[in-house]
Amino acid sequence: MIKHCCPSSSNQPIDIRSKNIAFVGNPSVGKSAFFSRITGIGVIVSNYPGTTVEITQGSVQIGNRVVNVVDLPGIYSLGAATEDEKVSKRYLLKEKPDVIVNVVDATRLERNLFLTLQVLELGIPTVVALNQVDAAREMGIEIDSKKLSELLGVPVIPTIATKGIGLDEVMKKAVDPSLSSVGRIHVHYDNHIRYAVEDLGAKFPDVDEVTILRALEGDVEFIELMCEKKVAEYLFNEASTIAKKIEQVHGIPVSDTIARDLYGEAGQIARIVASQHEVESKLKCRIDSILTSEYVGIFGLVMALLLTFFVVFRGGGFLEEGIVYLFETYLIEPVRLMMADSNPVIRNVVIYSLIGIEAGFAIAIPYIGIFYIILSLFEDSGYLSRASYIVDHLTHYLGLHGRSVIPLVLGFGCSVPAIMATRSLNTMRERRIASLLISLIPCSARTVIILGLVGTFVGFWAAVSIYVLETVIILSVGWMLGRALPGEHSGLIMEISPLRKPDAVATLKKTWIRISEFIYVAFPLLIVGSAILGALEVTGVLDTFDDFVSPVSVGLLGLPAFAATALVFGILRKEMALEILAVLAGTANFLLIMTPLQMYVFAVITTIYMPCVATIAILKHELGSRDTVAISTFTIVLAFTVGAIINYVAKYWGGII
Repeated sequence: MIKHCCPSSSNQPIDIRSKNIAFVGNPSVGKSAFFSRITGIGVIVSNYPGTTVEITQGSVQIGNRVVNVVDLPGIYSLGAATEDEKVSKRYLLKEKPDVIVNVVDATRLERNLFLTLQVLELGIPTVVALNQVDAAREMGIEIDSKKLSELLGVPVIPTIATKGIGLDEVMKKAVDPSLSSVGRIHVHYDNHIRYAVEDLGAKFPDVDEVTILRALEGDVEFIELMCEKKVAEYLFNEASTIAKKIEQVHGIPVSDTIARDLYGEAGQIARIVASQHEVESKLKCRIDSILTSEYVGIFGLVMALLLTFFVVFRGGGFLEEGIVYLFETYLIEPVRLMMADSNPVIRNVVIYSLIGIEAGFAIAIPYIGIFYIILSLFEDSGYLSRASYIVDHLTHYLGLHGRSVIPLVLGFGCSVPAIMATRSLNTMRERRIASLLISLIPCSARTVIILGLVGTFVGFWAAVSIYVLETVIILSVGWMLGRALPGEHSGLIMEISPLRKPDAVATLKKTWIRISEFIYVAFPLLIVGSAILGALEVTGVLDTFDDFVSPVSVGLLGLPAFAATALVFGILRKEMALEILAVLAGTANFLLIMTPLQMYVFAVITTIYMPCVATIAILKHELGSRDTVAISTFTIVLAFTVGAIINYVAKYWGGII
């Protein structure tokens, strides 16, 4: 007989030589710290097929065995409301890991057990890592891990991931050949749900209980992943009929009834195994109340963001200058002299490729590295969740939620890490909005143009007006996208984890993983893009381009003809637009060859139009080619439109600039 549905798992022990272990847990439970501690830095970060959500994979040696481990995105349930939840569910159902390590936050046991109960229903051998037991004790919470293990029917091991305590025991238990899914807890569902499962189980003997439950909830994707198409359709139709009857009796959706029963079971277990005793009000509690207060909390967030921006901008700028000096002095200039008599095309391709590598290192190490160290400190200390909470209502006007504040503010430093940070947002809709807004934010390289051109040769207040104009554009675009862009609208549903001291080792490992990802993804595109620009420049294509676009650049925008070439080079690095402009003009005193209006228009267009190559590379990696082209095209059209309007208004209504 052919089975029409795949069972979730087998109760038989599996071959330890081919073991794959998946880490599953809520956000901010210390799962990534656990993963980083056991794997070191030799990991691979990649998109899950068909998505832009990333999973981290590595290997661990346990005794004389090497097992594969994967860190799935932090999720609150398997209900697949967000992109992260969809990826975690697909991985567990399609890849079928041999073992699940469910990392649970001891300070939020009841809430975390909701996911644990769902995971246990999958029938995959599971080990529960009861993490942050030290933080729980500080809060006066004591948990009987042995009793919890008895109730759940799976091993439960107390851990402190940031200190490496209990991690070896968890991994040894995960590869124990005797680990199976036999004897685990069965949730006590409402009688109507239980009878429905029994009824459908009789009609579909090859379908396991968890698939039937998801069918009653209307989770089409879950059923399709577990069953053949015809059986999935038949099961869904039968389950829908029964679900409607249950909903008429209860007055709420079946999914809510099932969730209520899961929460009830989780709460009952938590009450049995956890005890709470009074603790003296500590400094952490007082700091926590200040950080989440309406006015002082917002002031503190503004200060934290300004400090972050200052450190990234000044620290990154300092390191960037040193890196650029080293590249220019000891690599690019010697190569330029050495190839002085070589073929011009080859020379330009080599030189511009080196410039691309220089740009990559000047961005990745200074800006991205410093940013991710700070972001990791915010995450691991628990401050990021508090920052998201206090600004959530403000970001709703842009179609986003509180978690977007960090990426948006960091866009003023560098667009690349800012766009990478949009992974913290729940849906692709939010990531598209945030990425487009970040592409419009004046980063540090654009600031060089605004201050170096307009601020120096036009005036301080003219430079300030560009920032005001940018702010108006960003708010307007965000407001329109928030109301017009199709897709899922998600609110901010999150738990605020306790304040804790970040672990330096975990922070540095996490930073390295993120930096190396940028290097692997962006560097090839930077080098290829730079080489192409070098070839176009020496073959005269850019001169032809200047002539071709002169009706727009000269006629519509009122710029000098050579400014078009400078704008093209600005795609490689934004500040290069100003450098190339000076080279083409033959002088750095722009007052000799440009009017104040031309300098103002050039700065505005450079600030708005197409992101740099590094940003384009990250956009493609995060959102895909289609969205990258759409964002780039939109910014070009917007930049030329705004530039043309400024040129027209200033010329015909005079005296403005």
